[in-house]
Amino acid sequence: MSNLPAVENGDRGAAALDAEDFALFFRDVHNQDPFPWQQRLTSEVLERRAWPSVIDLPTGTGKTAVLDTAVFAMAAQPDLAPRRVVFVIDRRIVVDQVYERAQRLQSRIEAADTPVLQRVRNRLGELSDGEPLGIAALRGGIPIDHQWTHRPDQPWVMVSTVDQFGSRLLFRGFGVRPGMWPIHAGLAGNDCLVILDEVHLSVPFAQTLAQVARLPCGPVPRRFAIVEMSATPSNKDAQRFTLCSATDLDGCAELHRRVTAAKHATLKSVRNEDALSAEVLRIIKSLHKSERRSKQEVRSVGVIVNRVRTAREVHQALADASFPAYLITGRMRPLDRVAALQRIGPIVDPDGTERPDEVTVVVSTQAIEVGADFSFDALITECAPADSLRQRFGRLDRRGSYAARTGSAAPAWIIALKSVVGNKRPDPIYGDSVRTTWEELQSRATRGSLEVGATGLRYFPENTNAPRADAPLLLPTHLEAWVQTSPRPLVEPPIEWFLHGMSQNRPTDVSIVWRRDRSSEALRLVPPRQAEFLQAPIAAVKSWLCNSDEVDVADVPQEDESNGSTSEDPAVAGKWVRWEGSAEGAKSIEPGQIRPGDILVVAPELGGLSSGSWDPCCRGTVPDLGDEAQIAYRRRATLRLDPGLDYVGSPPRPDQEATSDQPRLAHIAKWLESWADEPGLPTWTREVVERFARGFEVTLLGLDDETADGGYYVLTERHPETRKSLVDPDTLDGGDEAGSLTGTGATLGDHLVGVSIRAARIAESLRVPASIREDLRLAGRLHDLGKVDRRFQLQLVGGDPIDLEMLEHPLAKSLPGAQRVRRVPTGMRHELASTAMIESNDAVLRTAHDRDLVLHLVGTHHGWARPLPPVIEDREPETLSFTLDGHVMNANSNLVESHMAMEMADRFWRLLKRYGYHGLAWLEAILRLADHQQSAAESE
Repeated sequence: MSNLPAVENGDRGAAALDAEDFALFFRDVHNQDPFPWQQRLTSEVLERRAWPSVIDLPTGTGKTAVLDTAVFAMAAQPDLAPRRVVFVIDRRIVVDQVYERAQRLQSRIEAADTPVLQRVRNRLGELSDGEPLGIAALRGGIPIDHQWTHRPDQPWVMVSTVDQFGSRLLFRGFGVRPGMWPIHAGLAGNDCLVILDEVHLSVPFAQTLAQVARLPCGPVPRRFAIVEMSATPSNKDAQRFTLCSATDLDGCAELHRRVTAAKHATLKSVRNEDALSAEVLRIIKSLHKSERRSKQEVRSVGVIVNRVRTAREVHQALADASFPAYLITGRMRPLDRVAALQRIGPIVDPDGTERPDEVTVVVSTQAIEVGADFSFDALITECAPADSLRQRFGRLDRRGSYAARTGSAAPAWIIALKSVVGNKRPDPIYGDSVRTTWEELQSRATRGSLEVGATGLRYFPENTNAPRADAPLLLPTHLEAWVQTSPRPLVEPPIEWFLHGMSQNRPTDVSIVWRRDRSSEALRLVPPRQAEFLQAPIAAVKSWLCNSDEVDVADVPQEDESNGSTSEDPAVAGKWVRWEGSAEGAKSIEPGQIRPGDILVVAPELGGLSSGSWDPCCRGTVPDLGDEAQIAYRRRATLRLDPGLDYVGSPPRPDQEATSDQPRLAHIAKWLESWADEPGLPTWTREVVERFARGFEVTLLGLDDETADGGYYVLTERHPETRKSLVDPDTLDGGDEAGSLTGTGATLGDHLVGVSIRAARIAESLRVPASIREDLRLAGRLHDLGKVDRRFQLQLVGGDPIDLEMLEHPLAKSLPGAQRVRRVPTGMRHELASTAMIESNDAVLRTAHDRDLVLHLVGTHHGWARPLPPVIEDREPETLSFTLDGHVMNANSNLVESHMAMEMADRFWRLLKRYGYHGLAWLEAILRLADHQQSAAESE
């Protein structure tokens, strides 16, 4: 069992919950009773006060209900259960579906319209002054949700990919500003229940997680547990939670039907990929004829292949034969994928009542192989490793409804390519495992057919599973490099090895964005957003831009098949750039200069998509999703009035201004009003118009001769949607002094007291030991002392010396309406001055239980000094002075001659040994987030 350390018990006001209440809770949330195993798991977790290390359940048995158990356990045993439940699965589509379950949990708990839900809500609500339950999704291609980092004591359910959660755990959060890395790492490495789904897909990360879990954490209450959900866990000796036939199946007809539903597969072999499309078409035609002749129930057919190109070709063959067919791969833009999933929803919904009138086919890659709650009446799959086939057949008759309805086994076909299973050369995607799996299938088949139900492919030899890379041994030297976030070391180990294993040839993705106008100015006004990114291996993209042979792409890790060509095709020259961010803008480069992780902005006429999926051979114009992506990303609304964008019709143009009798804004506003009434506009355009009603700004951009003469207008929302406070906690990362320029006029004394109280309150809620809690309180009282610098105060009053002289008390935040001016030398950090002032009087730290900890928390409360502080020369030094509780503190603002830098670095390394890598970051997070919350509260 994954043990959760006990912590101090606190009084709880809300009525207690026990295991018997779980069934009521589940029914109130989902309008159905839990399966027996779900009730049994909850009872065991509450009784043993620990989670099983491994949950081994067949597909289709409702495994995502572990989220319900985790949330209920948090409400029932808040002193034991971690505050964050993180469900990690390395498939983007599955992240979306699990997030939907989390949304339902949140909304029903928030509604609290039954007695049990009311008790759960009250119990969770007592843990923090935030919402009872927050939810977040972390994956590439959607807005990164940072809200979960704002309140360390609030209960959260998070759904994430390996990359997003793993990078945060290892102090290098993807999409996170470096100043916030320690906060994300502290919250990811403490107080978390990590549920790692389909472990066979993420063996290296499972190995890394296990190593992180064994790291020492000193006196910090870590409450960190890992649960693997897989039939092939990384730890073969781990205690498993499995189905019990007597209690889980015999007493539940629904679950019994799902687990025992018969599924029979026929083995076929064809020459190569070209013949595969023909064989799939032959099977579909046969099913169509059978449906018409005997009224069989096969209406939905899934086709799962190993490569994106194969999926495209099969889809095209079916479309050419006039069969209703849809294409879903992992190589799609998120907005395109969402649209495609909405179209196929009724077809693949395992609980749906709407069934297509004729045989309808969904063609896919490994993108729907695991976790996706899709169900088909029949399944055709290219031969793959045994563990992959096991997951693919989990999409066949997922609820057992086909077998129950027809009295027949759900039909399936496994098609092997002789070019793969008969080739001694390892397959670039699966190595030798496809060949060994095919041999094993043939040896088990009877007259070319075999059972592939819940247990049909369960016990296959190890060499039939897909090859997995191992993570390196996690050494102290690795962690000592990563915890150095400010400044970063010159050389550091790549975290990718610890997320996906050591592989010299693992391809790295780049992101492609299709835009009409690729100028720096246009991209700054309408920034590229992940909702419009298509991610593809760097070798495949280089080959595309060089007009070389197509590089095969899969939706699982594969060997790099680059042909090494870096000579740009003249036809694409000048039609693509690398986006280097708002500061650097767009830059023209050669294909050989493309780097892993680059964002490439390409002309829509270069093509690269067919049916919404990656297709480097297609030269059809790709829709520009730039404006829609802003709405999807929950950012400022934009609208480019470029006539070349098919959704804007005939907008006002700059060259028409001279003949117009209306001012520009009035002319555009009138056009917007009529445009909103045009039929057939996408849904997102309505939101744009509604948001522009609050005001918009107009920018004129000039286009080259390829697009539109005379330029075009770009409309941008003037007033972004307001938040509850004027301070966005996402901006408080310590990168500059902006966090002090809030216009609230908060005094330094009040701010210090407020942060002190909040830090202690959060620490108490998290059951931090009393001694550490008091040190956090003391650090809050001292953290901003350096702001007494007269030059800093001059900034906070807007640069007016008279306003400065009129201050009764020093400020922590700027006065309302104060102009933004800079008077402090560039690069000077007030938190370093705070540290120097504290050290000037030993009596200030007399009550500290750990003097080092208090000084470190003050010095790092904006993310700097991990381990070295940025000490600069102050050529016009000031004498800083402040009296706190009768203790006078004085310091000179010029610290360049002091030993501060080395002392802070030595202190950092001492504290890491004392509190652990993640423990120290967690304590930093508590103080820093208390500071953020206090700033937000002051602005309200």
